[in-house]
Amino acid sequence: VAIINYNCNRFLLLSLSSYHINANICNFSETNVARLGQVSQSSKYGNAKPENAIDGNRASNFNQGSCACTNNNLNPWWRLDLLKTYKINTVTITNRQDCCPERINGAEIRIGNSLNDNGNANPRCAVISSIAPGASQTFACNGMEGRYINIIIPGRTEYLTLCEVEVDGTLSGKSLSQSSTYGNAKPENAIDGNRASNYNQGSCACTNNNLNPWWRLDLLKTYKINTVTITNRQDCCPERINGAEIRIGNSLNDNGNANPRCAVISSIAAGASQTFACNGMEGRYINIIIPGRTEYLTLCEVEVDGTLSGKSCPILLVCSGLNEHIMGFGVLLITLMSLHKHHYSWENRIPDTL
Repeated sequence: VAIINYNCNRFLLLSLSSYHINANICNFSETNVARLGQVSQSSKYGNAKPENAIDGNRASNFNQGSCACTNNNLNPWWRLDLLKTYKINTVTITNRQDCCPERINGAEIRIGNSLNDNGNANPRCAVISSIAPGASQTFACNGMEGRYINIIIPGRTEYLTLCEVEVDGTLSGKSLSQSSTYGNAKPENAIDGNRASNYNQGSCACTNNNLNPWWRLDLLKTYKINTVTITNRQDCCPERINGAEIRIGNSLNDNGNANPRCAVISSIAAGASQTFACNGMEGRYINIIIPGRTEYLTLCEVEVDGTLSGKSCPILLVCSGLNEHIMGFGVLLITLMSLHKHHYSWENRIPDTL
């Protein structure tokens, strides 16, 4: 199972046996959107291909084979294509350790949607004055939007060496939608990681009083969905959820509401959270719809447990409280495993670290 901590720094891959736990750190962060993209650079020194800078490995000795490097060019550059436009929060760069750390001095981070001058004419996020040998330094880009992230050393002939580039950002636009929005009860409220079920606490999504009201989560990729957990409103009207359906699939016909059905919600007690088994149903879209009647659809939290289709490492999808940091990948259940000798228990709480 892959678990993500609250700060979204990295996955912790846990393999359980009867009497012990083997913990292996996966070499990437779910918020590191750099790993979702394609890379290029102005030239390639030896085998120091541009992909090395997004391999999830901060190894900074050049001979370890994990750094990208150009030839000794004028205005050398490296470019990441995220394939879609993201709001970029930070860019973290790991510098070479074994030699020549000063080469990075004066490099610029540029972010935007243009490929003019190979993307190097896009707006500037930061100028790198220096990075210590082998160190990783984070630069704040404060939500700058762009598909392309360039790192360029302008105005001089130099080798550009990048031992790792990590990008924290969120997909521009919405990964959640609903048939309508009642007041400020936006669809994102249902994946804010807060099961607070009193409507006035501002943590519930709610539609207007529509015929066939629906809410939809776009996971952006196809997942095998194990369970969906829904928290109902506590302070009023818990019966409104009765008869709602959970639908999962890859089609947007009828706004995704025509996809196969995982479950029908007969009822959920006021303020309660109920889990529905979907047994590995595959889909990019998860819809919750109340079919056949005019109703308010209120969801105080939606949590989805699933695995990326085609992957052998199960992923506990994480979005709770992190929709500003998770690029719209969907709702994630954050859990902390506590181990007591040979017994394993799960606690629904958000850890600061893993």
